This record gives sequence, C-alpha cells and structure tokens, in this order.
Amino acid sequence: MESTTYWTKKKGQELFEQALAFEAEGKTAEAVDAYQKSLVECPRNGQAHYNLGIALATTGNIGQALRSWQRAIWLDPGFKLELIKAFDIADELAEEVIGDEEELWAKAA
Repeated sequence: MESTTYWTKKKGQELFEQALAFEAEGKTAEAVDAYQKSLVECPRNGQAHYNLGIALATTGNIGQALRSWQRAIWLDPGFKLELIKAFDIADELAEEVIGDEEELWAKAA
C-alpha cells in the first residue's frame, strides 16, 4: 500500500507539470495558481518556488516574486546563481538584490 506522502508528492508533481504547461501556453495567471497549489502539496520544491517567482514577476508582483526566489535559494542555494545569470546582475549588486545568507534564512522561514 502506498503512503499518503507518495500521493501528496505525486499530486504536487502533477500540478507542477500543469503549471509548466500553462506557462508554455502563455497562461501566466493559471501557471501562478498551479505553482501555488503544487507548493501546498510539496512546499520544499525549490524549482516550483523559482518558477513561481518568474511567473509572479511577469505579472508585476515583484514583492511576491522576491519571496518565492528567496525560498528557492533557501532550499537550494544554486538558484542564487540562476537568478544572477537570468537577470544579468553584476556580482557586486547580487547580494543587494537577492540578500545575504542570514537575511535569506530569516525571510524564507
């Protein structure tokens, strides 16, 4: 018998994939909703937090996007480099834009 955790992760993954499909179709609002639902099921999915941040930024919700990106970085510090590359942020500005490690831990919690 499969555990509840398995079904929760499976549902979270299905919602994540649905969000990706919405994004590919240009349906950003629907993608945001699907990412958020995915994160209810699997809150430790760093990729979903990162992608949600992109979708939120696309819709103009920069504050919410920053929170999503901070959570993504908290879960997987590799996303910090992804954001720096994605936004072509100069190294000296990266900490100011994304925040330092201590600040990240405090905000992501």
